[in-house]
Amino acid sequence: MNIAIKPVGRFLLASLALSLVIGCATPATPPPTNGEEQPTYQLTIDLLGTESNFLVDSQGKLKSKAALSSADGRVSLYFNEDTMLLNKDEMPLSSISVSIDPTPTPPPPPKEAIIVGPVYDFSPEGATFNPFIMLTFGYTPEELLEGTRESNLYVGCYADGQWSMLRYKNVDTENHRVTTMTDRFTKYAVLAPVAKRDEPASEAPSTPADRVDVVYFYRTARCYSCVYAEEITQFTVETYFEDELASGRVTFETFNVEDEKNAAIVEKYGAYTSSLFFNTVRNGSDHIEPVTDIWYALGDDEMFAEVLKTRIEASLQGTE
Repeated sequence: MNIAIKPVGRFLLASLALSLVIGCATPATPPPTNGEEQPTYQLTIDLLGTESNFLVDSQGKLKSKAALSSADGRVSLYFNEDTMLLNKDEMPLSSISVSIDPTPTPPPPPKEAIIVGPVYDFSPEGATFNPFIMLTFGYTPEELLEGTRESNLYVGCYADGQWSMLRYKNVDTENHRVTTMTDRFTKYAVLAPVAKRDEPASEAPSTPADRVDVVYFYRTARCYSCVYAEEITQFTVETYFEDELASGRVTFETFNVEDEKNAAIVEKYGAYTSSLFFNTVRNGSDHIEPVTDIWYALGDDEMFAEVLKTRIEASLQGTE
C-alpha cells in the first residue's frame, strides 16, 4: 500500500501556529533583561473567588512554581518557575482572575460538540505565558450525554467568535478531569464531541489485528522537552495519518509511568521515564521498539515530524 505524503507546506503553516493550541496561541516575547537581579512584586490570582499571591520580578517572571485549585476543585492552574507573565501589551501582569463566564448569553457550542459544565473566563484577556501553563478542568459524569466516551473530551478555547480545540489533552477518566496546556488567556470550557447517528458512541471501532501503536510515556513532573515531544508526536500522527487513525491501523496513546493503573503496560514496554515507542503488531505478535532519534530533533518541528512520519510509514509497510 502506498501512503500518500501530505505536503510539507501544510506542516510548516501548522507549525507556525502550533504553540500546543490551534488559533489560540502566539508566543510571547519577554522583555530584555540586563542580567541583574530584578526587584519583585506580588501577583494576585483570583481563582473562582479564592485568592493566592506569588512573587514576580519586574520583568514579569514568576519566582517560584505555582499550583492552585478552586475551592470546588473544578479548575486548577499550574505555572512553572520562571514563567513569563505578560499582558496583551507585553507588560508584566499585576493580577489574574478566573471566573465563570459572566455574559448573559455564553458562547454557543461548536458544531458536532456540546459544552460540558460552565464556560470559564480567564482574564486579563490576551495575557500570554512563556513557557506554557497547565489548565485542568473537572466535570461530572452526569453532565455528559448518554453514550459519550470520556476519553473523547477535550478543552476548547473561544476566541474571535469561534471555538478551537486545544491540541494537547490528558483525560483522567477515573477522577473526571481534562488537562491541557496553553500560552494565552481567553474563554475555556470542556467540550464533548457528539456522536454521529450512524456511529453510536457506545460501540468502539474494532482495531485491526495488524497495526502500528504509537505510545508515549511521561512522568508526573513534566519538563519542556517531554511536553514538546508528546505534542509534536500527536500533531504528526493526526496530520499525516488521519485515515489510518480513523481505521485503527495507527493508534496513539499516552501513559503516566508513575500511575499504578499503568503498571502493566509500563512493564510491557519497559518504559520508566519519558519515552516514545512504536509497537508494530503483525499476526497478533508485538514488535516493540523505542524511538530515540527524536530527541536529536528537539526544537526543530519539521525535522521532528519528518523523523516520525518516515518511521511510521516504514512500520506500516510491515502490516500490509
